Amino acid sequence: MRVEGPKSSASVGKSRKSGEAARGFVVPSQGSSATSSAASSSAGIAGVQSLDAILALQSVDNAEDRERRAVRHGHDLLDQLEALRADLLAGQISPQRVGALLSLIRAKQAAEDPKLAALIDDIALRARVELAKLGIDA
Repeated sequence: MRVEGPKSSASVGKSRKSGEAARGFVVPSQGSSATSSAASSSAGIAGVQSLDAILALQSVDNAEDRERRAVRHGHDLLDQLEALRADLLAGQISPQRVGALLSLIRAKQAAEDPKLAALIDDIALRARVELAKLGIDA
């Protein structure tokens, strides 16, 4: 590719100043303050109602969110079991680790999918067995 240098800027014209700006915005006079205050109060109510609707939508607990939480719970149980195994291999079991595992076992997450629920129950059972080996009742 061959570069020939800068091009001429002669084709660019001068900028033109236009007249006044178009009239479209008018500052309301003092006499119309009653209508503006009524409009602003109704806008405040509409804002609160829309906020209530958003909060209601966020609080709806759909099946997909429950599944995601159940999967996360299963992963957390597996992570704690793996850490407990590492503690056992090191010869020193952390009381915090045992407490975290106990709290995860007690905080069961419901899953809609029966296979997922059975899998999480199996993981929790394995955690209970490991704690029972240590003499801890779960």
